[in-house]
Order: sequence, then C-alpha cells, then structure tokens
Amino acid sequence: MPDTGYCTVDDVRRAKQKSELTGELASEGNEIVVDAITAQTEWLEKKLSRHWYVSTRPDEDTHGLLPTGPKSRDDEEDIPTGGASIVGEPVTPKTWQGTYTRIKLDRRDAESITELLVRTPDGYEDWVGSSEYSGGTWPDALGDDYYLRINNGGISQLYLDTENLLDEDDEPLLESYSNAVYVTFDYGHEGIPDTVRKAVAMRACAKLLIDDESALGIPDNGQLVNPESKKQAMESAAEELLEVYR
Repeated sequence: MPDTGYCTVDDVRRAKQKSELTGELASEGNEIVVDAITAQTEWLEKKLSRHWYVSTRPDEDTHGLLPTGPKSRDDEEDIPTGGASIVGEPVTPKTWQGTYTRIKLDRRDAESITELLVRTPDGYEDWVGSSEYSGGTWPDALGDDYYLRINNGGISQLYLDTENLLDEDDEPLLESYSNAVYVTFDYGHEGIPDTVRKAVAMRACAKLLIDDESALGIPDNGQLVNPESKKQAMESAAEELLEVYR
C-alpha cells in the first residue's frame, strides 16, 4: 500500500521555516520526512475518524502523498434496542423517524454503502446486492429499506427500516440484535483543508525535531530552545487548527 499523507514535504519545509529553525530536512528521497507525514496522517484519521482526499495532486506533491480518492471500511454493528422490556416480551429495535432504526458509523463523511449484511434467522442477507431491497442516500432514498445520512458535522448514520426485521405476523425475526449488521462503506471528503495540511505538517516537523534536533538546527537568532518545549508549542498550535473538525 503506497504511503499517503495529508500534506506534502514542502508543507513541512514551510512549517519549519515559520518556526525559525535552520538546518535541512533533506534525506535520501526525503524518506524521514515522508515517514513522519504518513505517521501523523494515520494518527489524525484515527483521532478524528475522518479522511480527506484531492481530485488531482498538485505539482509540489512529488512524492505522491496526497490521497486521490475515498477509503473503504467494513464494520460489525449492533442494531440498537429500546429500553427495559416487559418480561416475556421480545426485544425490539429502537426507532427514529417512524419505523427506522439508526446506526452511527465509525467514520465521518461516508459516501456510499457498498455492502450491507443484515442478519436473518438463517444467516445474513445483503440488502445492497439483493433486488428485494432498495436504498441510497438521504433525502432521495427516504422511504426505502435503508438510507445513509450525513449531518453538517460529517457524522455518518445508517437508517434501516425495521419492518424488514418482522415476520408476517409482525413478530421479531431475531432474538438478539447484537452484531446483527456488517456494513462496508466508502468514506472521505473531497478537498484537504489548508488547516489540516498545516496541522499535519506542524506535527510532522515536531516529530522530526525530537528525533534529530541537529537536523533542524537552532533558531536563527542563535538562542537555544529546549526541543521538547518547541515540540509542545508546535503540537499545541496544530491542535488549535484541528479543533473545528472534532
């Protein structure tokens, strides 16, 4: 799998210059810088549960780091159930908006559902691959068997019509709703914000500062600065840039 990052090597150079550090980032093929960028990118995606990509890489991305498409993920999910039930009565899914139950996906900015395995008494059935079910994205798919909805903050929610989980007598088909759904989906937001690129570059630069203080040099004013203090300052500035995406 090729290295991917939310900034370029040039972005890290600019972050270094703004920190008034001398020295060179260059290594053979800039491997050290690339490794720092990819490590911070992986951390960021897991931290924010988000992915960004560009439609076309800029000329300065000579290492081909910036991702050019969405990512795919598959997760096992529970179908949420209602509160305490009457003894002897079956457990039923919790519903929102009529007969729909709702599952929050583990990544923001989901683009499409590519596979949706829902448990039946006999196994699992793919609602996407079956002609018996219809679905898509909100609002066009409202009223279908399932639909994907993304709110203004990028939160991804999958809605399932619980009527499909009942038998002909409107009795629940399932005794348990734990791990009742396996969902595969594509996710990501086209366009990497400048603030994200800057934050990743600053965190990568901070990592390099600690790993090899001599490679980045000292401030141009000649006054030595504790590298750990400089690292913390850069990471704090990066956190401020990322706050809006939490």
